[in-house]
Amino acid sequence: MAEIVDGNNLMGRLGGGTAEGLVKELADVARARRRKLTVVFDGPPPAGRPKVQALGDVTVVYSAPRTADEEIIRRIREARDPHGLTVITDDRGLTSAVSAAGARTAGTDWFRRDSTSRLDRRDARVEAQKEGPTGNLREWELYFSDPKNRMS
Repeated sequence: MAEIVDGNNLMGRLGGGTAEGLVKELADVARARRRKLTVVFDGPPPAGRPKVQALGDVTVVYSAPRTADEEIIRRIREARDPHGLTVITDDRGLTSAVSAAGARTAGTDWFRRDSTSRLDRRDARVEAQKEGPTGNLREWELYFSDPKNRMS
């Protein structure tokens, strides 16, 4: 299932921040969820940047001359499988339009909770990998001194 994020709506719900900061967070989320995300922002791109940028697992879209809502609906209507799309937003008008176009919606609170739990699990796995094998050196020496535990 592909997800499209209403960038300005999510930024507002997270208490502001910048588009770049949100994209960095979304990149972490996309990696943790093993999914690609598209985030759509209102307006033109910053000077010198393209309207659409593929940044690894996150595609950033600036909607000008349309609004972000219009761009999101356009993408749903042009999708091969609109039922496989989920739009992350708390905008009631956009939620209605997305449903009418055949896609699903999820609120920003759900997205934030789901993403946080996935990031926490990913961080725990990374930390466990950093710790290495358990046991002390003497236990390892004893284990590998036994010929049946050696690889030939």
